[in-house]
Amino acid sequence: MFIKSEQRRLAYQMLVFDEVIKKGSFTAAAESLGHTKSAVSQYVSQLEADLGVRLLNRSTRQLNLTVVGQQLAERSEQLLDLLMTTIEEVKSHELAPAGRIAITAPHAFESSLVTPIVAQLCHEYPKLVPELLFSDERLDLLQNNLDLAISVGQQKDSAYHAILIGKLSSILVASPAYLAKNRVTDKVINMQHLVILPWQQQALLEGPHGENMVFSSDKLLKVNTSISAINSVKCGAGIGLTPSIFVQDDLASGQLQRVLPDYQGEVRDVYALHSYQQQLPLVLRRFVDRLKMAFGRVSNLGEG
Repeated sequence: MFIKSEQRRLAYQMLVFDEVIKKGSFTAAAESLGHTKSAVSQYVSQLEADLGVRLLNRSTRQLNLTVVGQQLAERSEQLLDLLMTTIEEVKSHELAPAGRIAITAPHAFESSLVTPIVAQLCHEYPKLVPELLFSDERLDLLQNNLDLAISVGQQKDSAYHAILIGKLSSILVASPAYLAKNRVTDKVINMQHLVILPWQQQALLEGPHGENMVFSSDKLLKVNTSISAINSVKCGAGIGLTPSIFVQDDLASGQLQRVLPDYQGEVRDVYALHSYQQQLPLVLRRFVDRLKMAFGRVSNLGEG
């Protein structure tokens, strides 16, 4: 366990380590930081000694990160980002974010993700004027005068920048009323009533040993939004294939139950798209960070 003085020293050592990685050499990092090369090398050596691990494999030509070094490099970059954000927040206290921000996202992101986060930001920055446009269509940022677009799945090549937010893992769910009347096994899924979305036609479910099962039946209720699918399932209309992040509260309350928990649907990436050439404005960075945290909490809970 580090004492306070060592913790303070560790933070600066990590920042020096981050600069070494970014510059690619001790010499370049020393020039950037205004230290001597030997001082920079000593900072990194002391960091390795304090942690009891090797972070770099050194040679006369290049520096190579170890596995542990790669992990610490990511954390060091996060530390620097946090420090820069903190400084910017303090400096911009009198120039707090204000005015219009326009964000689009799929309907299912509204109640549990986007709206609560934007409400928090409005409380912190009273002069914000948010515009939220919920649509399951992919709206073009420039054509619709948008600052940020939350998009799910593979992205088309474009001039927009994509920030990975998290992953959507889909699970099978049904209401207690439906399960009380229907015995569900992997052998009879194609004979069950299913609630299906347009992009779930012939969707594959992956089993515990890598085997695939088609999410299909002759008894279908077709809907066009994830919210409609979830509400239909809660009403007992059938089994739904739904991202776990959107039904975690329903599962916790008992309104929905997992079906065939060893099977799951395709895992899809979630991105925040923007057209800013430099760093995102502070308020949009805060939005993106909090959305990432929301996805992280679901991952930490094991998604069911």
